Amino acid sequence: MIRKPKERTNRHRPIVIEKRHGSYGSFGYRSASVATSEGRSYPHSPGSAHEERDRKALIGQSRAFMRNNGIYKGMIERMIDYIIGNGFELQLTGASKTTCDKIEKLWRDWNRRPEVRNLLSGSEVARMVLREMIVAGDTGVLKTNKGLIQHFEAEQIDGRKGREPGKNGKDDKQVTLVNGIKKDKLGRPVKFNLCPWKASQVDVNHGRLVDAVDVLFLTSPERPSQIRGVPTCQASFPMLHRINDICDSEAIAWQLISRIAVTVNREDGATMAYTESKEDPNKSADQLTGDLATRVTQLDYALIFHASGPNEKISGVERNIPGKDFGESLRMFLRLVGLPLGLPLELILLDWTKSNYSQTRGVMIQAYDNFIGWQRRMEDFYYQPLFEWKLGQWAAEIGKTEKLKVNWIKKEFPWIDQLKEAEAYATQVERGFITHNRVCKSLNMDRADIIEQREKEITEAIEITKRIKTKTGIVVPWQILAGLKATPDKKELAKPADKEDGDEADEKNNQGETNE
Repeated sequence: MIRKPKERTNRHRPIVIEKRHGSYGSFGYRSASVATSEGRSYPHSPGSAHEERDRKALIGQSRAFMRNNGIYKGMIERMIDYIIGNGFELQLTGASKTTCDKIEKLWRDWNRRPEVRNLLSGSEVARMVLREMIVAGDTGVLKTNKGLIQHFEAEQIDGRKGREPGKNGKDDKQVTLVNGIKKDKLGRPVKFNLCPWKASQVDVNHGRLVDAVDVLFLTSPERPSQIRGVPTCQASFPMLHRINDICDSEAIAWQLISRIAVTVNREDGATMAYTESKEDPNKSADQLTGDLATRVTQLDYALIFHASGPNEKISGVERNIPGKDFGESLRMFLRLVGLPLGLPLELILLDWTKSNYSQTRGVMIQAYDNFIGWQRRMEDFYYQPLFEWKLGQWAAEIGKTEKLKVNWIKKEFPWIDQLKEAEAYATQVERGFITHNRVCKSLNMDRADIIEQREKEITEAIEITKRIKTKTGIVVPWQILAGLKATPDKKELAKPADKEDGDEADEKNNQGETNE
């Protein structure tokens, strides 16, 4: 019996895109079909599945870059400088000035040494919190019963083993939590399992479950299904490896070529070179392979090589052979590395030699938009909850605070050109586009402090000018003593200080007679 062959359906036909078998075209759906036919698979898992499998490996790699890679460490530290600076400053309104000043003083005093180890200031702890969130993806800050905080690293929030108090006073029971966090039905954290460090590993056998209300958990998840974060720059890790390889190969190429002075091409060159050379006392045969490797040839200055054949010649070695475009290639790679952080090349290299004012301001605006997002996260999940916790502890000392309004003075957009920025801000304030308070914040200053200090300076300047006028009879503009642009009254400067009103009238009459 002869069977009729089956017709090939579309499912079995080879995929042809733009008349080339197996190539990727410009159509997204077709490129996905080619990937399937070639055996490429892409997982369709929730974000939590990826973090459970790869998060710890990514954190380890990120910390290795922080230890060993100056580019990576420099990018992150530069980012922290622009986001946190020396820390956020507290500014309170809505209550009496006495109450606001009292609370601000309490916060400043506590924030000088806020952590249990008494090693870091408040601004240093904030910088470390932000650094951990960028490097590891998340971090935790525990509010202790001593009124101080304890900072935990991402690895210390571990869920393999934990102890939870039993019900009705029974013994503790051991629980296992995914990624060290116990969640409710809505996915909100209700408990964190915090583990201490033991030697070079996390001691998972002594983890302690802590209520979520006692923990400030700062995370930067990339997907709604995630709860733990991953290093912010993890997408650029392959590029960092490539940059290391490029720099290593360039260095090795220069080391090799720096050992070669000239190249001599002649017939039977190896034999003649051995005959003309002598043994190198600094090398032995077991160090390098080859007879010539242990020989050295010394040439006098101005030695001329005379070729004895058409194929014999001597030539110097071009020192620019390795990596002619090394600089430009490296700059392009560094631009790609800074993309996940929103950092332009100028910030990564701290080099503005190829940028003008407009270009520098443009890239800084783009970078600052990213910095603002990190500032808001630090305010919402670190500074504000921390201040509210301390405010509750100070309630008996300061009284009612229902109408209290909290404002955090953050690091503002950097001043690129001092003169141009000052003129631009002055024009915007005059036109009503921004406020004086905003300009003060851009300089990381409190407007109330500036106004108070300015009042003292102006008052002192006016008193000094009065004393000068009494001693010398000369009127001096008080503005020049207060650091302001002097705008003296011309009539006041023209009038002698020792003349009375009657003398002025007589002088005018005399001038009139003279004119007649």
